[in-house]
Amino acid sequence: MRQAPTLPSVLVPLLLPLLLAGCDLGSSSRSGAASTSAGLSGPPRVVLQLGADLPAAVTSRVPALVRQVEARPVDVLAANDPVPPLPAGSLVLSIGDALTARAIVPDADLAGLPAEGFVLRSDAPGGVLRVAARGAPRADRLGSVEAGNAFGAYAALEALGVAFLHPLAPTLPPALDAAPGLDERTSPRWHERGIHLHTMHPTELNHMLQGWGPGGPADAAGWRGLVPEWELFCEWLLANRQNSVEWVLLTAASWEAFADGAERHARLAELVDIGHAWGLRVGADAPLALQQQHSWRLLRRTGDRAQEVAEIEGRVDWLAAAGFDFITTELGFSEFTHPDDTAMLAWLDAFTARAAHHGLDALTKAHISQDQVCKSFVDPLTGGPLNFNFISRLADPRLGVMPHTVQHYALDDPAPTYGNRDFDFMRRFLQEEAGARKVVWFPETAYWVSFDVDVPLFLPVYADRRLHDLRLIASDEDAGRTGRGAHAGAPIDGQMIFSSGWEWGYWLNDVVAARAAWDPHVAAPTHEEALRRALAPVARPFGAAAADLVDLLVRTVDAQRALLIEGRVGGVAPADIEKRNGQAYLQGWESWDEVFSTLARVPNPWLGNAMTQPEKLGMLEMVSPVRLPGPDYPTEVAPLMAEMAATFSALAADYEALAPLAPTHAAPLMDELADAARITALRAVQVHGLYDYVHGRGQPRAWGLARLAEARAALDAAAVIVTRREAAYRVPADRIAAWAPNPTCYRFGYLWTARSLFFWWRDEGKAVDRPWSPAYLNIIDPLDTALGEGFWLPLAAAARQVGQHLGAGAVTDLLAPPASEPVFPQAGLRNRP
Repeated sequence: MRQAPTLPSVLVPLLLPLLLAGCDLGSSSRSGAASTSAGLSGPPRVVLQLGADLPAAVTSRVPALVRQVEARPVDVLAANDPVPPLPAGSLVLSIGDALTARAIVPDADLAGLPAEGFVLRSDAPGGVLRVAARGAPRADRLGSVEAGNAFGAYAALEALGVAFLHPLAPTLPPALDAAPGLDERTSPRWHERGIHLHTMHPTELNHMLQGWGPGGPADAAGWRGLVPEWELFCEWLLANRQNSVEWVLLTAASWEAFADGAERHARLAELVDIGHAWGLRVGADAPLALQQQHSWRLLRRTGDRAQEVAEIEGRVDWLAAAGFDFITTELGFSEFTHPDDTAMLAWLDAFTARAAHHGLDALTKAHISQDQVCKSFVDPLTGGPLNFNFISRLADPRLGVMPHTVQHYALDDPAPTYGNRDFDFMRRFLQEEAGARKVVWFPETAYWVSFDVDVPLFLPVYADRRLHDLRLIASDEDAGRTGRGAHAGAPIDGQMIFSSGWEWGYWLNDVVAARAAWDPHVAAPTHEEALRRALAPVARPFGAAAADLVDLLVRTVDAQRALLIEGRVGGVAPADIEKRNGQAYLQGWESWDEVFSTLARVPNPWLGNAMTQPEKLGMLEMVSPVRLPGPDYPTEVAPLMAEMAATFSALAADYEALAPLAPTHAAPLMDELADAARITALRAVQVHGLYDYVHGRGQPRAWGLARLAEARAALDAAAVIVTRREAAYRVPADRIAAWAPNPTCYRFGYLWTARSLFFWWRDEGKAVDRPWSPAYLNIIDPLDTALGEGFWLPLAAAARQVGQHLGAGAVTDLLAPPASEPVFPQAGLRNRP
């Protein structure tokens, strides 16, 4: 037999790079295995092998992301090319219908995998780490979407050390690595999982999602420069196992031509196309007649039913032409006012039918407000009065419903907000509608208006309550409590999270709530254990500090639930939660909060109870000659404030002590949590000091002044933290924290009140100067908020100016916000008393 020629040894080093680049060196490579040899030298490499069955955006993004992390050379192989021999310490990542992925996760292992589920596995033959993921597709109106492969791809990246916590800033490790032996088979509990970006609020993506650039609707180049943030957010959605996204469309008289025009339509269509490239369903929230907060309405002229229907149909057509997959809408003229119920029902049916004509899903929100009852209809289930927010019960069954709750309160918590005592009635509504129509649970991870991130307060209790709600809903489903009649036992369809800003640690709430719709951890023996499991993806990037961070977050959640929601002092809950819960005192209060608080005390036929946050014992109520019903400050409120200040201060110290232990790549996140915890503690200290100062009964004047000094020191310390945090915001701080025009009805970004510490200064001013009018430091434009732009706005602004000139600003200041940004401290406040 003729002997094969041998290569001169001098050629081996020259040919080795070629071999590493893709030569087939044996049967193990042909089967998808990475060949290794004890004599193989050269630097470790990373090899990517992606199947053709991945969403297009994922296919292009994964190599770019890996190269952003890796110092090792990165090669991308065709899906069916064999992997070449690799030195130990190399990595192979194979996703979808690719040779290596099929070898590690064979077709037989995908049998019976539900839609969007995936299998993730790893091994390490010869010291080469191989990670593979394959998944099941999802069918939707656009055809088959390879969602399972996409979710698997990001689960693999997460297992290798990449984290997707803040939606605009992936956390990248120094190198990709994972332990061999991964073996996960998982699928979602609910098939609808999405994020509603509440763009009625001036949050991070608001400009771009309305078609604006930073300079306004005409700033086309600026809009184009913002689009990469949409790509990052779409990636975050996949990484956190979501499949849908929607946002509220806005308009105003000053830019209505753009809002309804071809240029905006093209920009919206481009955003939809990008979402589709990531394998996402993209929806628009387009209210029917609700006109608050610059809503882009489907119906703007009422009176003739045929014309109303034609107008609704025309705007649904406009949205369908932009490529949206679903449209959600809103009931009423506002959260608290509504049209004739027969008209509302006709509009809903016209909207639903036209959406169905285009093959689009149609859904409506069911709000939490009270005191609105249908006059023409009764509840078909009870025969009693029908809550106007539940009028969808009578609508076309193709109309889905989104039962909504507000703020951090769970379905079974005390919830003294929006005229409620709790949200049990919304839980029953959700149970009753399941199976009769599409039901998508619609809770919040931030409320914004005066309540949480705009103070700012760090409230991971949101994450806990959202997990708790989904575990509660899952238990209702498992026990057969969902669905009625022919639909008995039917589950709900999923969850859409109401999201309103991500800085100050609010990304944590969205991560936990989003992933809970995939897995609410119903098998966990206790809720605490479920929470710990839900926090694991949040803590993973923190390395050696991860376990301590989970412990600390669990302790924070427990304290916030006890103090802010349940009002417990020394573990004992009050007999009456009203004005005796911590949230009522740490949240902000602006002028119109006080107006609605006053209106809620007297019956009125216009708004009912329009109070949108928990009531409190006001500082000035304590010294008013008119005694209103409520708690006693020294015995019922002061102990709660003292416990909040002490507890939250101790927790903040623990976050600060943990921060140095975080690895470098996770340090920005840990620093953010520490700053957020500290500013929350400072708010508790400030409020307690101001209340003590104002009450002051039985105490010497020096004691009161010392308490005021402590409150002022807390504000000053908070200002230092705000400045430090702004430098770390993921978008330019002035976009979200400046007093500046934007598409919403607000004159400022969502974190301007945090930048200025507006609520803190207003509380200090009320404590020191004791103004009697709620118009004190008004920053809200009530007419623009309720009615939109119109001739009334300059009239209201002029009335405010005249009122100030005549000394009547205590009344006329309510009509409009100031013409320019307020400056703090206001009017020499720190020179008094």
